[in-house]
Amino acid sequence: MTAARVCAELMLRRYTTAPDEVGPLLVALRRSQVSIDATGLYSDLEAVLGEHACPTPQEIEELAARFRQTTLSLIQLVPYTVKPYPLDAMYLLTELRAERPQPQHAHRYILRYALAIVDVLDLMGDNAP
Repeated sequence: MTAARVCAELMLRRYTTAPDEVGPLLVALRRSQVSIDATGLYSDLEAVLGEHACPTPQEIEELAARFRQTTLSLIQLVPYTVKPYPLDAMYLLTELRAERPQPQHAHRYILRYALAIVDVLDLMGDNAP
């Protein structure tokens, strides 16, 4: 459901603060402000976690940069889509975003980062991008 459709449906109703009616609106509005390229994200996760994945050091740097951008978007979106707030999962994401590993540890780092993102996407369920 698009943000415009949810807004239009709620505008036709009387003003309400009921969580079951306001929740979808907040999620739709947050999604409209937060940009996650779902196709690109799942391609990046496949490049790291796929059966035959073996990213080069250059690819790992590029993947890490895109994962860092995705983390910023997830930080904005998760509070509106996951109840209760997954403190441990989000803490791990923010820690991984700040980390800059040495080249010899880059492969393990990108694996941990990809798995942390998958964990948060699983927690989001149907609200995942």
